[in-house]
Amino acid sequence: MDTTSNDSLTSSTSEITENQNNLDFAQVNQPLVSNSEDILTTTPLTSTQLTTTPSASNVVSSPAASLMGDPAKFGRVDDSGNVYVITSTGERLVGSYPEKSKEEALAYFVRKFEQVASEVVLLAARITSGAVVPTDAAEAVIRLREQVRNFNGVGDIDTLAKSIEELPALIENHRAAYEERKQLEAALREAKKAAAMLEKEKIVAEAESLADSESWKNTSARLKELLDAWKAAPRLDKETDTTLWKRFAASRNKFDKRRRIHFSQLVAKQSEVANKKEEIVAKAKKLANSTDWVKTAHAFKALMDQWKAAGRGKQSADTKLWEEFKGYQDTFFAAKNKDLEERKVEMDENLSKREAMILKFEAL
Repeated sequence: MDTTSNDSLTSSTSEITENQNNLDFAQVNQPLVSNSEDILTTTPLTSTQLTTTPSASNVVSSPAASLMGDPAKFGRVDDSGNVYVITSTGERLVGSYPEKSKEEALAYFVRKFEQVASEVVLLAARITSGAVVPTDAAEAVIRLREQVRNFNGVGDIDTLAKSIEELPALIENHRAAYEERKQLEAALREAKKAAAMLEKEKIVAEAESLADSESWKNTSARLKELLDAWKAAPRLDKETDTTLWKRFAASRNKFDKRRRIHFSQLVAKQSEVANKKEEIVAKAKKLANSTDWVKTAHAFKALMDQWKAAGRGKQSADTKLWEEFKGYQDTFFAAKNKDLEERKVEMDENLSKREAMILKFEAL
């Protein structure tokens, strides 16, 4: 292999990397690929681009010019509009561009050459960076070699073909770079996986610690937050994700089942308490107008003890029933107190009369 030519390809690769206005090399830093179709992806030329006459400046700064000089020096157009490419074995007809000037016809076929040359430079850059799988790069070389064999474009076909033949050696020389990049990406994937695993394990562990909680409102809110955190966390491999999700879901289901049972029992308990207190209220209603003060006072005390023993029910129902019960109780004790006041007044009057009679008896 021609060492000078190989150095030229390497040098041209560096020059092209610095001149991104003429060729987009963002693909050079793409992740490793296993599909060889991705290797030679370039933006197709529009009809306007193909028919634009190349000026001296834009020809020299093109990817093909950076690699092999001005491709327009390797072609000519005759008076009939036929375009020829000049190679080491002579010239051959590559096509024609009717009803166009010689410059426009030549520009069309030069741009076709530049597109292929750009692919070669891009492939070399990706090989050098380790961004392409060596086997895919080798397949791309085979396709490029076949494409250039009977290529209908204007440029230094001989040098382009030689450059393609240098690519296999470039692949071998940079296989270590590919392996290094592959290992780096694998390590990065493992690090991301470990971080995601740790995050999801933390979510699952907290959910499991909450499964037996009786703080129904706060725990329900926290489990919802954990579910949102799970959805936002990176996905793991299917088996690991499924295992962790089953643990997480089991904890949520356990808590939710216990919560439903608790509130179901609570509703039943509240209903039972309400029934007991309704009975107490009914008894209090019957006693509200009793004048058997002592016996009824004891009865109301017993009803109050029953009320406390019945437990707490639903707040709204408890409040309503308590107001009814207290109303009947207040009615009875208000009447009782009024009667005691009246009897006290009568007793005081009787006492005054007796004292007056005693004074009369003493005077006799």
